[in-house]
Amino acid sequence: MGWAGRTATTARWAGILVGLATLVLGLHARAAGGDEAAAATTEPPNFLVVLVDDQSLNSFKRAYMPQTFDRIVDRGTRFRSGIAAPPLCCPDRAGILTGQYPHNHGVFSNNPGYPSLREPHNTLPVWLQRAGYRTGFVGKFLNGYTEVAGASPAPGFDHWFGFLGFPGYYDYDVTVNGRVRHFGSRRSDYSTDVLTRKAKRFLEKSSHSSDPFLLWLAYEAPHGWRSPVYPCRRAASPGPPDRASVRAVEHVPLPRPPSFNERDVSDKPAAIRNLPRLDHQEIKEIKNNWHCTLAAIAELDQGVGRVMRELKRDGEARNTIVIYVSDNGNFFGEHRRPNGKADIYEPALNVPYAVKVPDAYRRGSPVPERHAVVSNQDIAATLVDYADRYLGGVETCAGPSDCRRMDGRSLAPLVGGRGTWPRNRGVLAENASGDHRYEAIRTPRYVYSELATGYRELYDLRTDPYELDNRARDPDLATTQRTLAARLALLRSCSGVQGRDAPSARPFCE
Repeated sequence: MGWAGRTATTARWAGILVGLATLVLGLHARAAGGDEAAAATTEPPNFLVVLVDDQSLNSFKRAYMPQTFDRIVDRGTRFRSGIAAPPLCCPDRAGILTGQYPHNHGVFSNNPGYPSLREPHNTLPVWLQRAGYRTGFVGKFLNGYTEVAGASPAPGFDHWFGFLGFPGYYDYDVTVNGRVRHFGSRRSDYSTDVLTRKAKRFLEKSSHSSDPFLLWLAYEAPHGWRSPVYPCRRAASPGPPDRASVRAVEHVPLPRPPSFNERDVSDKPAAIRNLPRLDHQEIKEIKNNWHCTLAAIAELDQGVGRVMRELKRDGEARNTIVIYVSDNGNFFGEHRRPNGKADIYEPALNVPYAVKVPDAYRRGSPVPERHAVVSNQDIAATLVDYADRYLGGVETCAGPSDCRRMDGRSLAPLVGGRGTWPRNRGVLAENASGDHRYEAIRTPRYVYSELATGYRELYDLRTDPYELDNRARDPDLATTQRTLAARLALLRSCSGVQGRDAPSARPFCE
């Protein structure tokens, strides 16, 4: 039986039994002196989810983010195939909020965004709040939220510090638990630093509570947004804190992978085929955006470092599971795209993704790196799984017969916990935004997409990691394509995970 459908009475008794069992096992493990000792604790974990906006893998490097790597990546597990499913802000964030794919949660695009979310009162923060968690949100939520709720906090959050309307780096409004506040153009108003300060304050207050906490810290950086800081005033340029931060990175060359300004795009769909090759001026602007991105990320990295130091100072680091992820990537000239996202190519699809699990909730040493395919839908499933182990009855329901079946899987088996993981898992990316209308499956080796126009793309990432050769019409991969197409057909309507959820009329997700 899955999490859904448990009664409150069962949940209370399960919590008592789980607590006693965990205590007994913990005492036994400590006496035995084995790896099981590391996983012995009766305290439910805290959760810190650090979500960044539009960060690509090309900037997720130790050289640009030393504190993030030192305090999260190097002490946890980095996922080399972390997939934004799909690579677009609102659908991806809705996936984090619900653990579901768009065909189940309803958000397929940024417009209208949040208003299309099904059952907004039945989401991850609601589940954890009901289970006894102290819940906080700081930063950027979903597009369209304030059009629905105004200044009010989203369901399930005890503490709310969110952008009101469009976010920004300078000159923006926020709502503080329903009260509107404006930030201007002073250096102290720079939003990355403001969000960091508010996150630290939430953590400091949480350290005085006996309740576990969930903090969702959603930075605007490094999203493109017209900035008052020269030379980052174009709409596609991220906003750095000041001119000095840009000068500090202007020596860093623009990455130019084989897909940069791709010479032959005859095998690509019309949206790419019709793009001219980038000229000198466009490449100059891309380079400028790259430096603005690095400058914004440098301040973001400082903020992550300050938040992680606050966790340690408060004595909460040993009890806090930390997830760092981007909602999608961004193009820097790959496949002739000067910027943007949403296209079903690796620069947008494959994002920074790292999970740090403390010793108390892990068996053995951290696994430094995984190549298994994981997605944003797995975050909710992971948090519910870990909370459920210690509280015994975290329900993903709004009522007795109104439960949300998550499509994501718990990452626990990949980060030192119990359970198994499918060897050749495929995740679904489905998008219905503007010209970006497609359904795709991403596996450890292949990405296969079916566009609304009828066009097909198939890339073998093992032999062609930069996706230069569309092999959808290659007879040598005909069997592979048929298999992927069949798997995609099932994913289009999938719901839940086999072994965790009860069978239904729809296929299980992989």
